[in-house]
Amino acid sequence: MNDAILAEQLRKTGNLMDLLNDEAWVRDADADHASEEGTVEAGLGLQPYVDLLKNAAPEALQQQRWTMQMLSVLLPELKGWLESWQLGRSLEVVYLEAQKCLCSHLRNLTPEQTAWIEALLAAKELALPDEQTVIRTQSVTMLAQIFTAEDWQAIANATAQAMANDILQIGQSSTAPVATL
Repeated sequence: MNDAILAEQLRKTGNLMDLLNDEAWVRDADADHASEEGTVEAGLGLQPYVDLLKNAAPEALQQQRWTMQMLSVLLPELKGWLESWQLGRSLEVVYLEAQKCLCSHLRNLTPEQTAWIEALLAAKELALPDEQTVIRTQSVTMLAQIFTAEDWQAIANATAQAMANDILQIGQSSTAPVATL
C-alpha cells in the first residue's frame, strides 16, 4: 500500500475508508496485491490457520465446506423451531445448548438424515422461498430425530436454569429500593 496516498487521503478527508469509494484506487490496490507472492492475511494470529489450510487434505476441506453449508441451513431452522416454543428471554441459552447437541451428532448421521440434509441443501441452491420448499416442512421432525434423550435432558436443564435465572433477576430488580424525589 502506498503510504503517500494514505497520508494524502487522511489529510484530505480524515477517513481512510473513503478510499474504498475511489474505484481507481481499489483497482490499483488490487493489482498491487495480485502481483505479490504469498498469502494475504488479516491479523497476526492467522498464520497457523493459513498453514492448516495449506496442509489440509482436499477431502477434509470438502467435508468442512459441506458442514458449513449444512449448518447455514439447519441452524436457522433450529432457531425458528425454538422460537416457536416461546421461551422469551431464555431463548438464547436454549438455542446455544441445542446447537451444541446438534453439532455433536453431525458426524454420525443416519443415511436417512444425510439424504434429507442433501435434499435441503439442494433446495437451498434453487433459492426457492421457504414456504415453497416441501423438504423444509420436515425440518422439525428431522431435528427432533437427531436429538437423543440425553440431548433433550440437556436442553430441558438449560431451559430451566435460564428461566430460573431470569425470574431471580426480575425478582431482585423488583425488590430494589425506589429512590424518592
